[in-house]
Amino acid sequence: MTPDTAAAQAARSVTINIVAVDMAFDTDTITVPAGAEVTINLDNQDDSVPHNVSFYTDSSAARAIFIGDLITGPDKVTQTFTAPAEPGTYFFQCDVHPFMSGAFIVE
Repeated sequence: MTPDTAAAQAARSVTINIVAVDMAFDTDTITVPAGAEVTINLDNQDDSVPHNVSFYTDSSAARAIFIGDLITGPDKVTQTFTAPAEPGTYFFQCDVHPFMSGAFIVE
């Protein structure tokens, strides 16, 4: 692997840390490169409350990009998926509490 190839692969892998606390995510925007391998580290700090992070094509949540596993807090989970190849603004939410949501921006 050449240094350029290694750099390109590193740029296409992104780790996102997101915390669920007091029935809210600690961010309302997640930005990643198009086609990137996205690793989500969800830290659910809400005691006895289930949360997940799922990604959809839009706020109707009708077409999933990735549906995260539910975990009941306090707990943590790490999951990986591939971002859409098409740049645009998508949507993420907790499927149990859809008001916990934000923009998933693919550049």
